[in-house]
Amino acid sequence: MGTRAALHAPPDVTAPAEPAAGSGRPAGSWRPRPVEIVFALTLAAAALRFATLDVQSLWLDESATVVLVHRGFSGMLSHLSSSESAPPLYYVLVWAWTKLFGAGAVGFRSLSALVGTLTVPVLYLAGRRVSERAGVWAAALAACNPAMYYYSQEARCYALLIFFSAVAFVLWQRALAAPDARRLALWAGASILAVLTHYFAAFLFIPEALILARRLGWRRVLAPAGAVVLVGVALLPLAISQHENGRKSEWIEASSLISRIAETAKEFLVGLYGPLEILSAAIAGLLAIGALLLVLRDSDERARPVARDTAIVAATAMLIPLLAALSGALDVFDGRNVIADWVPWAVLLAIGLGAAGARHAGAVLGVGMCAVSLAVIAATNLIPAYQRDDWRGAARALTPLRLGSRVLVSESSSSIPLSVYLPGVQALAAPTVITRELDFIALRVRRTGRSPLAPAPPTSPPSGFRLAGVRRSETYAVSRFVATRPRTLRASALRRMSGESTAEVMLQR
Repeated sequence: MGTRAALHAPPDVTAPAEPAAGSGRPAGSWRPRPVEIVFALTLAAAALRFATLDVQSLWLDESATVVLVHRGFSGMLSHLSSSESAPPLYYVLVWAWTKLFGAGAVGFRSLSALVGTLTVPVLYLAGRRVSERAGVWAAALAACNPAMYYYSQEARCYALLIFFSAVAFVLWQRALAAPDARRLALWAGASILAVLTHYFAAFLFIPEALILARRLGWRRVLAPAGAVVLVGVALLPLAISQHENGRKSEWIEASSLISRIAETAKEFLVGLYGPLEILSAAIAGLLAIGALLLVLRDSDERARPVARDTAIVAATAMLIPLLAALSGALDVFDGRNVIADWVPWAVLLAIGLGAAGARHAGAVLGVGMCAVSLAVIAATNLIPAYQRDDWRGAARALTPLRLGSRVLVSESSSSIPLSVYLPGVQALAAPTVITRELDFIALRVRRTGRSPLAPAPPTSPPSGFRLAGVRRSETYAVSRFVATRPRTLRASALRRMSGESTAEVMLQR
């Protein structure tokens, strides 16, 4: 079995597959070496991510991270099951990180920006298994893809998940090419880190383990794969507790599976939300299909085995959660939950872009994909309505607190992000409240494939109040009502005024 595996495994690459830069060229000509290009791409990715790190407000999920990590270390871990839906590794790392770099938005997000930047050279190594050209294209896609950019600027675990999944993928490639105990152990170690970051790293681990077992035999793979499985089993009590608390799939199942499949494809191509997203996704999709056709038509004998294995991992990692959702066993299919699968898909596209038989066509397609990606990123940064929910702007739009306390009404769970930007905000537990000031906060409403709806807070005052003013922007609107003396208000009536039965009523002191 071992001899047979060695005959069919892709060759190990320890040196560039193409001639070194400068060989056979006239004296005086110069072209950057692949490593130099990747270094430049990594610097560009870092500049893109860090320079715009504080352009957008923290949104709901990021605010939950901030609130959780502001606890003491033991308090953070004890609240993980009730407030989050992922294992503890990211939260442990970001807790320590913010002690060094601060607990503001930049401090929290900078960890994701760093690992998102480091993913660029890791993707180069993954593509380099075929050729230097494929490696460069994989790095370029990682540097400018809107989804990779988005998660690199989010104080959540997804950038770390993508990074560890990419490292595990590279080590899996090397274990296939030249299997030995050390390489298998390194692959298992990276897979463990990925699973400790997010449960759904298992979607990639499963096909990787199966391919290794088929090539090398279960005896050689059992120990390293078994170590990953044991870690997964150890995480099961936490995962079950989080699922029972509704942290995993309640919001996912609110959308149809078909719409989530389409959203995931769009997210992989052009990110989560942006202007003209149907047009940009269609263009990027056509370019991606062209790259996949180059894999089939123009890749050489060296590339095809790697492309086949990569395609199997990419397709299987998408199929596992899809089948689980269709069966009704566990519906967790969502772009965020399968975002680690972007790694093998990007490598597969890079193999096509770097195909030996289609250098010009690959270059045209690759430049087109990068141009679309950068255009989406630029447009999103320039148009606030397509950015994350602007709780920071809404908080700044509120007048200074003068009457001792006030009531705020906004969408469900809004007390979490508002508490980050406004001191003294807490959810109202009582059915009634007494106040002289009442503020309704509305955010723009995102619509897939269409322009967002403008924020529309109520402007008709409740009994005993008068409208004191409305502040508006692209991303939020705040309507303020005041009374001459304290008035009793029912929380249920305030929710009806807001137009949302799940609206949250808050008190700021």
